Amino acid sequence: MAVIRIERLIPSSGAVPAEGYDATSLVGFTQWEPADEARFSIVVPDTYMSGSNVVLTLHESTPSVSARHAWQVKTLLVRPGVHVTAQDSVMETVSGEYEAATVADRLTTRTLAVTGATAAGRIGETSIEPGDYLSFVLKRPSASAGEDPNPIKVFALSLEIVADDTAVSDCPGRIGRIVDTVRDLFNEAGGGFLSDQFIVRSINRCLQELAQDDYWRAETWIPSVAGANRIDLLAAIPRFQDVHQVRFSGRANPMAPLSGYKEYDELRTASNSMGVPEYYAVQNTALFVWPPPQESLASGFCIYHSYVPDDLTCGPESPDPPLPRAHDTVFVYYVLRQSFLRDRHAPGADLKFQEYSALYDREKQKLLGEGDPPGLSLRPYR
Repeated sequence: MAVIRIERLIPSSGAVPAEGYDATSLVGFTQWEPADEARFSIVVPDTYMSGSNVVLTLHESTPSVSARHAWQVKTLLVRPGVHVTAQDSVMETVSGEYEAATVADRLTTRTLAVTGATAAGRIGETSIEPGDYLSFVLKRPSASAGEDPNPIKVFALSLEIVADDTAVSDCPGRIGRIVDTVRDLFNEAGGGFLSDQFIVRSINRCLQELAQDDYWRAETWIPSVAGANRIDLLAAIPRFQDVHQVRFSGRANPMAPLSGYKEYDELRTASNSMGVPEYYAVQNTALFVWPPPQESLASGFCIYHSYVPDDLTCGPESPDPPLPRAHDTVFVYYVLRQSFLRDRHAPGADLKFQEYSALYDREKQKLLGEGDPPGLSLRPYR
């Protein structure tokens, strides 16, 4: 069980609980009047066990005896790359009612499951996953009867999360879960044949292959130099993979692509007077434009291009693949394919290689189909 202590409360839309400390023990607390509310948030840790609930624990006291009070928690889930933070896209509200201790000011522990109203490990219809942001609004609503007239002192707030103790890899983030999944399916508990380093290298080879299929795309503005026809793309955009569209500053329409360097050379030979660039051609890592621009601009050309992302690491620098978590299986199947290719002399390895090759191809096409914007067609898998 992992315990996350809540050290900071953020004001919400209602009245905010006051802060104070106990005169005898000098322990700090927040003092909750009826209708007070405050927010706090966490990131679901990598060790979170799927399908388990998150439980809020409060250490509280009241001078009242046998009076009643209630706690209400609204839980909001935000998934990076999926949800918009300004919208309550996935949320649910739970509440619990409690009776004060029979001894005044006795420190009492209260617990409340703040997820799983519809099913364990879910908020609404969405399953909680490592890396999700969970935001909570804690409120003291009115009890159904016998409301405690006194403020409730809360000395500590914490969240209990069930941790998956079966993880083997020391890699953090999603890459650690990919490594463990590969080992599970390869039926290897430790790292005897498949080391973390081999698996991470294989994942990065998969990144390179996906980049060759133009999965990652971006717009980048690069300078224009007056009178210059040729632009070194590797110098301007070090991780570029392919160019899909080029626009010149101030022009509404994109420049027209030429069939190749030969057609560009024919235009340049006929006339190379400076003007507003209208055509372009890409040869290897060079971009050729015609006519050459008549002015130098810091942001002269807008290049819409595919690119190769940074390598993933078994460390805090870059542990999460730059694609939706639901597609992490594409890396699992790629690594398993490479693993059985590496172990090809073992009995049955060739059949496993074919099996995981087919699974990888299927997951890859799902991913590429999801990432393909309008107007750009996919290249068939070779």
